[in-house]
Amino acid sequence: MQQMPDTWASAQHTMTTPSHPQHVLIVEDQPDALRLMQQLVEALFDTGNHLCAPDLAQAQGHLGTSYDLVLCDLQLPDGLSIDWLRQYRQRHPDTWIVVSTLYDDDDLVFASLRAGADGYLLKTDSPAVQRDTLSRLLNGEPPMSPSIARKVMRHFRAQPEPTPAGLPLATLTPREQEVLSLIAQGLSAKMVAAELNTSRYTVNDQIKSIYRKLGIGNRSEATAEAMRLGLIQAPTPLR
Repeated sequence: MQQMPDTWASAQHTMTTPSHPQHVLIVEDQPDALRLMQQLVEALFDTGNHLCAPDLAQAQGHLGTSYDLVLCDLQLPDGLSIDWLRQYRQRHPDTWIVVSTLYDDDDLVFASLRAGADGYLLKTDSPAVQRDTLSRLLNGEPPMSPSIARKVMRHFRAQPEPTPAGLPLATLTPREQEVLSLIAQGLSAKMVAAELNTSRYTVNDQIKSIYRKLGIGNRSEATAEAMRLGLIQAPTPLR
C-alpha cells in the first residue's frame, strides 16, 4: 500500500496570499490526509472556514450547498466519489473541485475529470509539491500534480489532428472564443459576465455551446483545449 508523505509542518512556510476561496468542503476519511488538507487550505487561502465530510453519506448532505472549493478523496469508506462529484458539478458549475487521492491510473483520472473535477492532487506527492500544486488556484489555474498534468497533456497530444476544414476553433464564434479564453484562465461564469458586460445566463449558454462543440465537460478540459488552440499560454510546469 502506498504511504502518505511526511507531515505538512516540514514544508510549511510564511506566505501572503489572496483571501479566496473562503468556503471550503473537504471530503476525506483518513485523519492524516484530512489534517494535511486543512493545513494546506489555512496556509494558502488564509481561511479556517472549512467543513469536513468523512464519507459519501455525509457528503450527500452538502450537495445543496455552494462552496468555493471542494477537496474530495476518490476512495471513501462507502464507495467511490465519482458519482457524487458529477452530481455536485451539475448543481454548482462555478465551484472548484479538486480530487485528492492515492490513485493515478488513467481510468480514475479521466473518469474524475469527465465527472467535473478541475484538478487532481496526488497524496503521494510531497507536502511541498501538494502545496505548490494547490496554489495554482490563486492564479485561476487547474491544480494538477505534475505527473497527472503530463498524463492529461499526453492524452490530448495523442488525439488525431483535425483536418483544416474541421478545426475546433473555426466552429466557435468570436465571442465563444473570448469566453473560452476567460474560463480557461479561471474566471467563473459570473466574472466572465462582468468582464464582457453581459448576463450570467448568456455566459452559461455560451459555455454549454463551447463544451458541446469541443466535446469537453469541465474547466480542466477547457484549459487544455484553450492551450491547444493557442488562446492562452501553457503554465510553467512544476518540477
